[in-house]
Amino acid sequence: MKKDKTTAAPKPGLSWYKRMDFSKKTALWGVIFLLPWLIGLIFFFLRPLVNTIWYALCSMQMVNGKFEGTFIGIENIKWVLGVNADFNRMLSTAFTNMIKEVPFQIFLALFIAMLLNGEYRGRGFFRAVFVIPIILATGVATFKLREASLTTAASEAVMDMKWLEQLVINSGIPEELTSLLVTYVNDIFTVVTTCGVQVLLFLSGLQAISPTLYEVAKMEGCTQFETFCKITLPMVSPTILVCLVYSISESFAHAQVPYGDTTIELASYIRSITFNGAAEYFGYGAAMSLIYFVVALVSIGVICGIVSKGVFYYD
Repeated sequence: MKKDKTTAAPKPGLSWYKRMDFSKKTALWGVIFLLPWLIGLIFFFLRPLVNTIWYALCSMQMVNGKFEGTFIGIENIKWVLGVNADFNRMLSTAFTNMIKEVPFQIFLALFIAMLLNGEYRGRGFFRAVFVIPIILATGVATFKLREASLTTAASEAVMDMKWLEQLVINSGIPEELTSLLVTYVNDIFTVVTTCGVQVLLFLSGLQAISPTLYEVAKMEGCTQFETFCKITLPMVSPTILVCLVYSISESFAHAQVPYGDTTIELASYIRSITFNGAAEYFGYGAAMSLIYFVVALVSIGVICGIVSKGVFYYD
């Protein structure tokens, strides 16, 4: 008896997405996730950056209602670095303040995230409370807070740190370190209101740590400090690197520098130079912006390059 050689109809082919392995699917969704940022980078950042570089290398003039530039090389940059003494002083102040503020901000954000990651009643409420600083960072909320701010006398009465400074100095601690500690205490409210994003990043990093690691450490008799140094800190080190990039960028973007008898943002000073009414100052302002951008970019690259050597990636 002959066997029936008819075969079943072939199954329809799998789609291109189902034929991809897991690593390629992960890469694809990563690109999709970054797509809004890439669109913004290409259309809203690269073109202004190229225009800024061109303005910095040109002498700008207003001709028939339009700006026209005459290439002059690095003359505008020479004027900014060699003639304008205020910008060099402000730039060094912004860099020094960044070095002082960012480590304290990272430490405080990690400390708050560890508190919020604990097991206790009402932790959802406290997590929501620490999202408020992100809302308060918006322009409208900041403006309303300034309207409702305390008077100078009342603020000094509430946050008078002179007694603490004298106490620390009398204890024998060097005056430079004392001044730094008092500055951290005075700026504690400002730091808390600006580290909301870092707290969320650290919180997500802490929740990604496997509880099995802590159980093994507890069985081995590790103390809380040893558990933090051997497990928590290495596991959140990639998050520390991300928070460093964000904190350094945020510090340069809102750098407060002394100018005369007041304190202004460095970006506001550059804006005042650029739009002072004379067309040739567009070149000076563009040169300041370009130098400021390069200093911030180099600072991020150098600091993150050093820190990245100690980052631990768990496979």
